[in-house]
Amino acid sequence: MQRSNEPTVLPAATARELDLLEPLTFQHWSGNRRTLIERADIDLLKIAKGSLSEQERAEIEKHVTYTYRFLSQIPWTKELAGVPDIAWTHHERLNGMGYPRQLMAPDIPVQSKLMAVADVYDALTAADRPYKAAVSVERSLEILHQEAKVNLLDSEVLRIFLEARIFERTTGHMKSPQ
Repeated sequence: MQRSNEPTVLPAATARELDLLEPLTFQHWSGNRRTLIERADIDLLKIAKGSLSEQERAEIEKHVTYTYRFLSQIPWTKELAGVPDIAWTHHERLNGMGYPRQLMAPDIPVQSKLMAVADVYDALTAADRPYKAAVSVERSLEILHQEAKVNLLDSEVLRIFLEARIFERTTGHMKSPQ
C-alpha cells in the first residue's frame, strides 16, 4: 500500500492488490463492523500515473485561465498585448489534447509553443512538486523528444530549445563556469 501512495506510475499488479483491501473490516469499539479502508481512499491509492485525482488535476489546470484573467487586466503596451493569450495557451498541445481550449497547432501562438517546451522541461525537473518526483535532465530531454514525436510539442521549437541549450540555463541546472 505504501508504494501506491508515491507519485509514480502504479503497476497494474499493485492496483489489483489494492482491491483486495476493500472487503477487509474490523470491529469498532462500539461493536459495529467497519471497513478498514474506504473505497474513496482505495481509488486515490489506485491513481495510475502521478498522485492527483481527476478533481485535483482539473483544479490545477485552471491556473492558466486564472492567469489569463489576471493578465488581461493589465494595460499592456502594443508590443506586449499578446502576453495574456500566450500564457493562456501554453498548455495547449499541437494535436488538440491540451487545455483549457483544446486548440490545434495552427491556433497556438508560436510564443506559447516556446513556453510549452520550457514549461514541460521545468515541470519534469522541478524538485518542489509534492505530487511528483523530479526527473533527471537526461530523462526530461527524452520525454520532450517523445512528446514532439507524438505531436504534443512542436519539433522545431524543441530543436531550438536543444540547440540553444536552454535547459542548461535554468535555475538548478546550470553548469559551473570553467
